[in-house]
Amino acid sequence: MAQAAKHLYEFGPFRIDPSEGLLLRDEQPIPLAPKAFEALLLLVESSGHLIEKGVLMQKLWPDSFVEEANLSKYIFTLRQALSDGEDGQKYIKTVPKRGLSLRGVGAEAGGGERRASACRNAFRAKARKRKL
Repeated sequence: MAQAAKHLYEFGPFRIDPSEGLLLRDEQPIPLAPKAFEALLLLVESSGHLIEKGVLMQKLWPDSFVEEANLSKYIFTLRQALSDGEDGQKYIKTVPKRGLSLRGVGAEAGGGERRASACRNAFRAKARKRKL
């Protein structure tokens, strides 16, 4: 049976597998809260274009009223996960009073299934160790 091609995103040393909800750095999984991963995926899918804060909040919390501080919390979490600002590299760009964008994103269709599978297994093994 033919397997559907996976759509993966890459930027810098990072790879994102949307179907598995994985963020990888140099093939090592980076744990993210679900909302932080959703925010990252929205930024990635915008292909470097600005997303207004209100639009981002509406997409992350479509049926809820939330404070902008919630979005700020998840963006802060993403910046930490991406080591944003280290070595002068900034992936998340803030445009004051407007919104956010992600720099340096590329997409790759298909391929990488074996590596993604190995990374999923490594991530699950690490998660099991933490539970023990």
